[in-house]
Amino acid sequence: MRFDLLDLSFFGILLKIVLIVIIYIIIVQALKIMSRDVKRGSLAGGKNLGWKLRIVYPGDGGNFVEGDSVPIGNKLTIGRNKFNQMVLPSPSVSNYHAKIYFEDGRYMLEDLNSTNGTFINGIVVDKKSLQPGDEISISQTVLTVTDDE
Repeated sequence: MRFDLLDLSFFGILLKIVLIVIIYIIIVQALKIMSRDVKRGSLAGGKNLGWKLRIVYPGDGGNFVEGDSVPIGNKLTIGRNKFNQMVLPSPSVSNYHAKIYFEDGRYMLEDLNSTNGTFINGIVVDKKSLQPGDEISISQTVLTVTDDE
């Protein structure tokens, strides 16, 4: 009878060790996932860098004047249609011309198949990451990317 009690005690200890190892593995995996998400900037609603677009030359930019700043946030759509966050009413601006969005820890500008193109530092682009100081041209409107608060 004493032998049976020792066997049960041994299996109880073994079960506890196995459970501790399983919990440890789960915690390590969760920390890896959280670390990867933080590096990509996808926690806290896709935490962005807080950058803005400063109006250098409003051109045909509607209500914007030189020196105005527009926060980019997580996504900023630009175009002639009133449903964009930044409306540029010129006929040479497409209804949905371009968008800027935060992805993998950086801001990306993407031309939305506009008729007249989107330019960064004088070069027409389809999709490109942005840096502070970049100059964006859409029709006659000229914008500069800033990282100042």
